[in-house]
Amino acid sequence: MKPDAIDAKILEALMDDGRASFRQIAQRTSLTTPTVSSRIARMTKAGLIKKFVPVLSGDSVNRGVTALVTLKAGSASVQRIAEDLAKMREVEAVYMTTGQSITLKATFDSVQSLQSFLAQSVLKKRGVEVTSTQIVTSTVKEEPPSLVPDALVMDLKCDYCGGEVTSSRPYTVSAGPSHYYFCCKTCRKEYLGEHGKRLAKITRRLRA
Repeated sequence: MKPDAIDAKILEALMDDGRASFRQIAQRTSLTTPTVSSRIARMTKAGLIKKFVPVLSGDSVNRGVTALVTLKAGSASVQRIAEDLAKMREVEAVYMTTGQSITLKATFDSVQSLQSFLAQSVLKKRGVEVTSTQIVTSTVKEEPPSLVPDALVMDLKCDYCGGEVTSSRPYTVSAGPSHYYFCCKTCRKEYLGEHGKRLAKITRRLRA
């Protein structure tokens, strides 16, 4: 399912101020508050929005030593090694590049900690070779990319059959704060046939 320009506008507003209320985002984007609420719920359920976190000022954080480390790994193990490295506390980002290479961005308390990480966590992995290690001396720019609807992807599944929802205007059912999405009219009808009474009770209870 492809997000549209409305989704992109809402995401841009959220990235500018993650604390903004639905009403504030609606005013900024010239949308209605219910539209903002339902679109954010849909993007969260589809995995486009993973979580809301504070972005700390770089000047307020003593980051220690940040390094970019490029590794060479065998073709049979490169994916597994990249996934293992991604789980480590020091590692902020993992990129798989051409030529069976992996590039890490990681932060350490000191150069000694970096050296220990390379020796104990990386080099002991079979078939891994460190091809370059660069220490970041300053950050000129580090911002999220501009949001272009064509570059965004949502993996929205039908709440009845589990199939992919491909339409930008899926069939929906709402019950209080919960939103349910369906790939077709038939799935929506079958879902309401099985759960309609329960959803109606939830809605009445919330309105009481």
